Amino acid sequence: MKRDYIIPKFKDFNFAKSRDEGDFLAPYTNRPISKFFSWTFVHFTLCAEFIALLTPLIDLVTIYSISNGNWILAAILVEFSLIMDSADGEVARFRATIKERTEQQNAYGSYMDSMAGVILFPLVIFVAGLSMGNMLVGLLTMLSFFLVNLSAGYASIFSSKKKKSKMIQEDILGKIKKKLGIRGVVGFSGDIQKHMIALALFFQTVVFLWIYFGLAMSIVLVKFYLYKK
Repeated sequence: MKRDYIIPKFKDFNFAKSRDEGDFLAPYTNRPISKFFSWTFVHFTLCAEFIALLTPLIDLVTIYSISNGNWILAAILVEFSLIMDSADGEVARFRATIKERTEQQNAYGSYMDSMAGVILFPLVIFVAGLSMGNMLVGLLTMLSFFLVNLSAGYASIFSSKKKKSKMIQEDILGKIKKKLGIRGVVGFSGDIQKHMIALALFFQTVVFLWIYFGLAMSIVLVKFYLYKK
C-alpha cells in the first residue's frame, strides 16, 4: 500500500515524550532502543493500538519462559515489553502529526495502551514468585501491582486528586529533583516496576519482589492518607 505521508529520517524521528513528561530513567533505558522499533513500525500501516497488543503477547512468552526456567530470557522479555510500550506511544504521536484524531480515538488509544500493560503482567509477577518457590510473595506482589495501578487510576478519574498528586510532586519531589538535576517524572512508575521485576527474574531472587511489594504498599498507603485528608 502506497503511503501518503513522508517518514522522517531515523536521526530526525523524535516522537518520544519530552524529558520533563516521561519517566526520568526512560532516556537512558528503553527510549533509545524504542526509537528504532518506532521508526520501523511507521513504515507499515500499523496503528499504535495494534502495537500495544504486542505487550500481552510478550507477557505470555515471558510466562512460558519462566515456567521452563529460562530466567534471563524472561528478564529480557520484560524489558522488551517496556520498549514496545514506549514504541506504541511514539507511533501514536507520529500518526497524530499526519492525521487528525478525534477525542474518542485518543481516549481509546490511551485505554488500549493502559489495559495492554495490566492484562497479563500480574500473572508474570505471580508465576515469577511461584517458580522461585515462594507463592506468597508472588500473590502479595501481584496484589500490590493492582493496588498501585488502581490508585493511579483513581487520581486520573478524579481531577482534584490528580491536581493534588501533581502539587505534592512539584512541591516535595520538585525540590529534590532540582537539587540533583533530575528531569522527568520521579516515582514508582510502570518503567520502574518492570525494571524491578526484570531484576528479580535476571538474578532469580524474591528479594526484588519483596522490595517491589514494600515500595508499592508504602505508596498506596501514603496516597490513601493524602486523599482521605
